[in-house]
Amino acid sequence: MKTFNLVMTGSITPDESSPLATAPIRPKYEVGGSEKYIGGDENTSRLPRMAKYFVELGELAYTPYFPAAGIRGALRRAARDVLFGLITDPKWSLELHRLLTIGGVSTSGPEGDININAIQLFRDKNPLISLFGATSGTKNSWIEGKLSVGHAIPSAPVQPLIVTGVRTDPLRRKPSEITMLNAESAAALDEICNAGRNVARLKREIDKLNTELKKEKKKPDNETTVANIEQQITTLTGEYDMQSQISGSSSSIQLPLSGYEAIPPGLPLNHRIVAMGVNKIELGLLVLALKRFALEPFLGAHQAHGCGVVRGEWDVSMDGTKGKIILEPFTGIVVEGDELAQMLTEAENEFNQAMQGCNEQSLMPA
Repeated sequence: MKTFNLVMTGSITPDESSPLATAPIRPKYEVGGSEKYIGGDENTSRLPRMAKYFVELGELAYTPYFPAAGIRGALRRAARDVLFGLITDPKWSLELHRLLTIGGVSTSGPEGDININAIQLFRDKNPLISLFGATSGTKNSWIEGKLSVGHAIPSAPVQPLIVTGVRTDPLRRKPSEITMLNAESAAALDEICNAGRNVARLKREIDKLNTELKKEKKKPDNETTVANIEQQITTLTGEYDMQSQISGSSSSIQLPLSGYEAIPPGLPLNHRIVAMGVNKIELGLLVLALKRFALEPFLGAHQAHGCGVVRGEWDVSMDGTKGKIILEPFTGIVVEGDELAQMLTEAENEFNQAMQGCNEQSLMPA
């Protein structure tokens, strides 16, 4: 079967009204953190950073980026959804769901024997696994995917925005809402609010005493002072627990939130997708996955805040055939270049024909 080498080079851009964030990392013990992170505090959820050489600066500089795993995972889930729309079984098993979504789950037992023929047979009947790969298990060895999805990286150093806020009590913001409460809840409201403020105060005092305790324990012949501080901590901890129980939370409702970093809306991020040695069936699944993702074009975290809507635009080269793929959010993809469009349409049709009537058994390793 003929194979193709597909190279897509271009950009992923957060929508004009949609910052791009990702799951938080914890840079607390990271080397050189002060050089990478400006603004926010130790609890701010950070974007990952990489050192990149910028020609216009003539030097290395740290810049935030969106990690490849988040993009590749979104495309893999889109490809899984394409298969779910074709499978004849009304539902599928957890094993198949994990296999298609994350490549399966590695077992604690021995890795499956490497069998080149068995791996190729599995690739032939499951194009998603051939594209994205699978972990090793008792039934199969590790399978390398043919698809490479890169990080999305700014072309120039950028300082991310920090989205912050404050945890608020709706009844303090709009006191008239108290009329919605029953008599018992309205009577208890003041006690709950006061307890919430006390929780924050007590936590500050306990943290301060714990810091002091560490210093005092380093001093010789200081048992009395240490015992006194420990007793204060015990007393305050008991009061803290009681106030937390009254307020229903260990955090004050009025505390400001540390927030999270995000790549600004409208900022193009350099991006590349490469698929080497794919056949027409695998190529067809990739095209359909891009179309499926375009209908729900969300990447990363904080989607409830409107984050993560992206647009994509790539120059495409495939064995001498050139063109462009544009991913329009909530719409679909546009393919520019008649020859490229025809090849991708043929690939889609071949995928649909090959997978017609597929079922769970046909998608699982032998």
